[in-house]
Amino acid sequence: MSDAFPLSQPCEDRDFADWHQNCPWCAVWVVWIASEAVDATIQAARHALGDALLSRYARQPHLTVAYRGLCDEMAHVAAEFGPAQLQADLAALQALAQPPFAVQLQGVGSFTTVPYLGVGQGADTLARLHDALVPWPPAPGWHYVPHVTLGHYARALPLLWAVDQLHTVGVGQPLLPLEVQQLALVRYASHDIAGPLVLEGLWDLQQQRYLPQPGALWGTTG
Repeated sequence: MSDAFPLSQPCEDRDFADWHQNCPWCAVWVVWIASEAVDATIQAARHALGDALLSRYARQPHLTVAYRGLCDEMAHVAAEFGPAQLQADLAALQALAQPPFAVQLQGVGSFTTVPYLGVGQGADTLARLHDALVPWPPAPGWHYVPHVTLGHYARALPLLWAVDQLHTVGVGQPLLPLEVQQLALVRYASHDIAGPLVLEGLWDLQQQRYLPQPGALWGTTG
């Protein structure tokens, strides 16, 4: 959290067409989280923050590893990611050869746009994976912070208030470590700021192999 931005930035729940230029999807590498304990923690967090958050948030729990950009099944003028970039990502993951690892969610924090659950154990490994996929910072002064987003802010409020509310109800206490066996390449509809993730493919950390999923835009294997 930066002292230069003490207030949250309310989400504009609209289609940012000037950004995506009708390119329908955005691609992201994530750690997909399927955990009843995490689901319960997120529910408690959202209840504690109430109407401070956008009422709808359909994205499944996940840890973002690397944002990869706008994409489409066919060539598109605004596309930033496609088959060639996917092949390069798979080569980078193959070279890193990261085996399965554990992550532990612990602590809370807030960016100006979203509150989040932090990561204790496994944060260094996530950073190595991120750096392998995104070797150059996307903006000056930017750095990767592994986290689980709790939702988008719906109104301007002190970020410290949001963090305090989460601490008050016990959100941020260490959860049991989660075993990470694979990375997921997912995509979300570029017109929907809070829409669900669609599974594109899986990188198996044990077998070091990519498995496209049913309905994948690209059938590349590696």
